[in-house]
Amino acid sequence: MSVDPSVVSEGLQRLDYRGVFGWPVRWHNGGLTLPIGAGIGAVAIPKGMAEPVIENVARQGCSGPALSVPTKQGMVVILLVEADALAALDEPLPEGVKVLTAGTSIPLPNDRRPDDLARWLVAPDEYQRWLPSQSAVLATIRAVFRSRRHVAAR
Repeated sequence: MSVDPSVVSEGLQRLDYRGVFGWPVRWHNGGLTLPIGAGIGAVAIPKGMAEPVIENVARQGCSGPALSVPTKQGMVVILLVEADALAALDEPLPEGVKVLTAGTSIPLPNDRRPDDLARWLVAPDEYQRWLPSQSAVLATIRAVFRSRRHVAAR
């Protein structure tokens, strides 16, 4: 019997990344990765800004999967989004915020590697399979950073 590596346990919930969500996951170095591209995008934000951003994204009705991932610069939070052409980057992004480019691979949480540091902050929901638009998420991130700057300036 073969086990589909795109199916992992997350707490009591089993996540079938490929079958349920249609994500083109790949098995790489003993873990699952999600390559950015083909309509799937991602925005990385500093971990310290994750809580207000995730709360505001949910308040705007555009909540989606978010995970904490280790990088060479420390932990970041990655918000998965639907890549869209309307996500104009003519307005600069706040410091530390990056739109990940096509081809970037994101390590996904994996029950087969308990030492793995990638963790879902907002797990994918099989009843809400769509990803929020990149432009909506970026607008919300900019608004959160502007309000933080405004409060800090007082």
